[in-house]
Order: sequence, then structure tokens, then C-alpha cells
Amino acid sequence: MAACLRQPPERAMKTRLRWFDPAANAVRDEVVELPARTASAAPLPDALLARIQASGGVLLSSDDVRAPWWSDLSLAAGLPGRTGSGTAARVAHKLDVAGWCHELRVLVRAGMTVVEAIEALRAEATEPQRVALHEALHSALQQGQSLSLAMASTGRFPAVLLASVQASERTGALPEALDDFLRYHEMIDGLRRKLISAAIYPALVLALGLVIVLFLLLFVIPRFSAMTTDLRGGFRGATGALMALSQWLLQHAQALAAAGLMLLMGLYWGWRRGVVLSALARLAETIGPVRRRLDEFRLAKLYQALALMFRGGCTLDEALHRCAALGLGPRFSANALAARQALVQGRRVSDALREAGLADTVGERLLRVGERSGNFDQVLQTIAERHGARFATIVERSTRLAEPILLMIVALVVGGVVVLMYMPVFDIAGQL
Repeated sequence: MAACLRQPPERAMKTRLRWFDPAANAVRDEVVELPARTASAAPLPDALLARIQASGGVLLSSDDVRAPWWSDLSLAAGLPGRTGSGTAARVAHKLDVAGWCHELRVLVRAGMTVVEAIEALRAEATEPQRVALHEALHSALQQGQSLSLAMASTGRFPAVLLASVQASERTGALPEALDDFLRYHEMIDGLRRKLISAAIYPALVLALGLVIVLFLLLFVIPRFSAMTTDLRGGFRGATGALMALSQWLLQHAQALAAAGLMLLMGLYWGWRRGVVLSALARLAETIGPVRRRLDEFRLAKLYQALALMFRGGCTLDEALHRCAALGLGPRFSANALAARQALVQGRRVSDALREAGLADTVGERLLRVGERSGNFDQVLQTIAERHGARFATIVERSTRLAEPILLMIVALVVGGVVVLMYMPVFDIAGQL
């Protein structure tokens, strides 16, 4: 019987390679087809790497080009997969800062000057936004501006990256500054992903519970009410209120649907404009436990940025001044400026940060260690990792606690609606 089973052919996967070609002074972008297990493995085939290195090229990145999800369904059903431009990924308007820093770092470490690296990135860019960005950077550099000033003039780069690049211009260590920013981005992005992942499951549970309740109220209960009214008569108490609510929702279904659609459109517009996040941030500031949990994330971001800029050559008072523009919120921005003012007046670092509310007991003692040893970059990095680990632990524990609570709430609501709906049936059965 096993001989009758036919193994499906192994599908090849496409991998997009980006590599710098020194002969053409440009970045090449090509798609190669590799076996599935080879494409998903970490190292690329030796023959492929040898071909790139034979021409003196430098590999920048390699990413799998995954087929759309419906292609697997088409193959399983025996249908041809869809191909063409419709399956291409849409061009994002937002700049991938981390990817841009990675490519610039590789080119500079390969021996190119900053101007040559920007020219190479401009030559390989295809999206209009990236072309305009690199043209603006190249024009500013040709006019004699520094890289940090050129980047700041575009308005596309975060303040912490600009400060790190500006500090590296004093020491000439641009690749190291880009490495530090990539580590900073990886840590902050990892914490954000943990928070988003923790919010997805509760949102799905609440949405599913809402859909079930609306289905019962709009479809099941009206038909059940018409059937039981003929046998029993009117309803009283909680069951009567439930039936009245169901009838009211059914009578105003179109108006409620329109209002719900307008609400979703308004939330989407507010999300794109940042209004929703601002409102949630203001709400979080009014709730003590939530505010303290979010402060751990803000402190991790603050100390990671301080470590990055201090390692790049910025003084602590200059780094604190720049951290006020990191988007940490009005309270933390004011605290950072207050700590900077205390440093300018000659206060110790540990005392200035503690009095500004930016250091707890352990953080203050670690800062005192840095004052004695002079290894402030390591101390700031340690404090950032400590707050980041605490925030990740809080998110994980909150998720484990919220999941069963939400499941219980949804189960109680749905079960309560079902029980109230069937109470008249129990009464009728008792009278027979």
C-alpha cells in the first residue's frame, strides 16, 4: 500500500539576493530559485556565494520570496497557481530604517565612502520614495553637509539615529554607530512585538464573543421568541428584557450597522493620524498600574538610547537633551530635561536621574558604580536590559492572567444569554 502512495514533488523556493557589484558601482537585486530546504536554511549554497565573491561582490541580504497563500490552496485542489504582478508586494511608504542602516553599514565596511554608498543605494532604488530620499541625501552631501545634517533634512530618520550618526562623525566610527542603532532598534522592536502579540489574543476572544452574542440577539432570539410567545404568552423579568433588547436591535439594525461602520472608519482614520494612540496614552496615564508598567518600556527605551549616544561620543547632558525628542511622552520628556538641567548645574548623574524620577533604587546604585568606574555605556546598557526584561515579564504574566479571565467573561455572557433564552421552555415543560 505504501508503494501506491506517490510523494509530491519538492517545490522550489525563490530567494531574493541583494549584493554590491564593485564593477558597476551599484547594488544588484536578483531572484534565484533554490530547493525548499536549501532556501529556508541559514547558509546559502557555496556555489552561489562563490559566484558573487568571484566578481568581488559583497552580499547584503537574502530573503525568501514566498508565494501567496492561495497558491498552496490552488496546488492542493489541482488548479494552476496565479502569477503576475498582482502577487507582488505593495510598496510601503514608510522607510525601513533598520534595513537602510544595515545596507549602509555593509557598504561602508566594504570600503566605500559615505557618498559612494549613497550613490549605490540610489542606483538600486526603484520605489519613488526611496529614489527621492537618496537623491536628497546625495545632493546634501555634494553640497558639503555632513551625513547627520543630510539625514535630518529629509525628516525620515528617528532622532536617536541622527544623534548617533552625528556623534560618530567626531570619531569616524560610522559602522559602529549603525551597529549600535541596530541593536537599539532590535531591542525596542522586540518589546513592541511582545506587547502586540499579547494584545492579539484578547482582541480575538472579545471579537468572537461579540459576534456570537450579536448572532443570538439578531437571528436566534427573534425566531425563538415568536415560537414561544404562542405557547406561553409574554415574557417577564430578565428574559423579557433580553427579548425587548433583541427586538430593538432588530428594528434598528440598519441604523446600528451604519453607525458601526462609521465608528470603524473613524477608528481607522484616528489610528492612521495617531489620534487613537494619543488617546490611549492619555488614558494609560490616568491608570496607575498601567502607567507603571508602561514606564518600564519607556525607561528601557530611554537608557538604551542614552547608552547608544554615550557610546558614540555624546555627553550625558547632550544625550538627555536629545532623548526628550524620542516620543516618550510629556512626562518623561520633561523629566529628561530636568535631569539635564541638574547635570549642567554640576549634580552627580545618579542624583540627577533619581531626582528626576528616571532611576529607581537599583538603577541609582548602578549609576554610582558607573561614576566610580567610568564605564557608563555598560551601566546604561545594563539598566536598559533590566527594564526591558521587567517589561517583557509583565507583559507575559498579564497575558497569562488575561486569557482565562476573558474566556470566562465571554463564556458567562454567551451562556447567560442562552440560559435566559431557554427559561421559558423550562417553564412550559414544568406546566405539562
